[in-house]
Amino acid sequence: MVQYNFIVASARVETDISLPVRPQMGDVISLTTGVNTPHYLVQRVELFANSEIVNLHVQRFPDQLSAKLAIDGFRNTRDFVRSDEGSN
Repeated sequence: MVQYNFIVASARVETDISLPVRPQMGDVISLTTGVNTPHYLVQRVELFANSEIVNLHVQRFPDQLSAKLAIDGFRNTRDFVRSDEGSN
């Protein structure tokens, strides 16, 4: 089993986490299903040769709303429908 460690600003904050799939850069992870729990944006995946430890360098957000407002593309519909304002 792969062991995931969350690294925020060079400090390990969460250890021994099991995830259903191997995360990639740009993925958003929450350790629970609650919207008021911390959410993490994966910035870098650090693998070690011959090891089952994977360090995920993440940016932490206090809740889902903060993550949604800060991360372009995370359930974000800004600019989803563009209007042609200059073509009257």
